[in-house]
Amino acid sequence: MKRSYRCGLLWLNIPLLSVFLVLLSPWKTEAQEKMLSVTKINSHLVFSLKDINFRQTVSTSATDLLAQQNKITRVTGIELNQTNQGLEVILKTLAGSQRLVPLILPEGNNLVIDLLDATLGFSIRNGVTKTNPAPGINQVRLTKIDDNSIRLIITGERQAPRAEILPSGQNLILSIDPQGNTAQESPDEEIEIIATGEAEEDNYYVPEASTAIGTDTPIKDTPLSIQVVPQQVLKDRNVTELGDALETVSGVVSAGGRGTSGNGPNFLIRGFDGEKFRDGITYFSLAPLNASDLESVEVLKGPASVLFGQGQPGGIINLVSKKPLSEPFYEASFTAGNFNT
Repeated sequence: MKRSYRCGLLWLNIPLLSVFLVLLSPWKTEAQEKMLSVTKINSHLVFSLKDINFRQTVSTSATDLLAQQNKITRVTGIELNQTNQGLEVILKTLAGSQRLVPLILPEGNNLVIDLLDATLGFSIRNGVTKTNPAPGINQVRLTKIDDNSIRLIITGERQAPRAEILPSGQNLILSIDPQGNTAQESPDEEIEIIATGEAEEDNYYVPEASTAIGTDTPIKDTPLSIQVVPQQVLKDRNVTELGDALETVSGVVSAGGRGTSGNGPNFLIRGFDGEKFRDGITYFSLAPLNASDLESVEVLKGPASVLFGQGQPGGIINLVSKKPLSEPFYEASFTAGNFNT
């Protein structure tokens, strides 16, 4: 009886133990994850601390600071010597120090020379000023800008002097010319240039015409189609009559007549009768139109009633006369041929 009771208790405890183990498993897993995360954080902290320890720190020792200060060149004195060219300026430095590198900039009558990584010696720590050291130079002044730079100012009488660096083993030697660069100081001086030669004649291009809107407006800015036969074309083609001049104009053909008919010479512009004008005024002639007194021929293609009144939509032909001369001009010419030439 006791054995069966104990067996019953054993079978009863087994399910309870299983439930306890199942409930304990998540707690164990969560604890392991927390321990793992803590381990990772600690390892990261150790790694970061190692990086910080490896970083290079700025030295604050007196030896290193003195070594950095020794890189600055110390100017112990300045010497001025007159020369045939003007003035020689010598900036004396200690033996073994770095060479001075000047930055030269003219400002008005002053020639400003800045020297970086340089300082003044104890004997000249308050600066040096020399007045009228040479003809054409009013003043030479050496001052301290800050702890690491100094400035040399050379003042000229009329303009900024010109400086030239001379070769030297240790000191900085400058050759100063009080005349400066005269060519650069007078940019407003007029220069007269005389050129001889023949100019190329290129009168085929006419940039403007007054037929379209009555003013000398560039053709490219005129919203109309205009074609001009210039004087050079008339001469090169030996034009004697208007019909010969209009042969080079597109859209214009002769309608016959040539002065022998009752209506005189007629021309068609874009298939319509073309009205003829001379200097903007209606022109009519029964005889052949002579081109000897024409400066140019302007053809306006398209409707032009706004400017020239009622007319055909094809366009108009405007004959531009030559300008009168101050002295009389005479010319005679003779041609021979027939209507087939």
